[in-house]
Amino acid sequence: PDDLTMDADLWESKVWPVLAHRIPAFERIKVTTRWAGHYAYNTLDHNAVVGPHPELDGFVFINGFSGHGLQQAAAMGRGVAEWISYGEFRSIDLTPLGVERVIAGRPFTESAVI
Repeated sequence: PDDLTMDADLWESKVWPVLAHRIPAFERIKVTTRWAGHYAYNTLDHNAVVGPHPELDGFVFINGFSGHGLQQAAAMGRGVAEWISYGEFRSIDLTPLGVERVIAGRPFTESAVI
């Protein structure tokens, strides 16, 4: 979209109450500035898609993080490096985040997301 204006009402009515309930100290702080931008995510479950493409040899997915990218970058980078180097995930099994779940319509649900 051309208009990247933040919806302040959404923040005040939906997000802020959850934060303040979980962390009472948030009641003492207020938003002083805000910004909005494009947000890339997969529409199935809002989690990353990581791992090899089932039909395109040499094509490896690492996308659709829905804001998790900064938090998960180190682990995902390591996982993809292992896949490229060894043809498998070694340190952590990222298979549940593979594209097969998207193709099959099986969401990988994360319960901690508001």
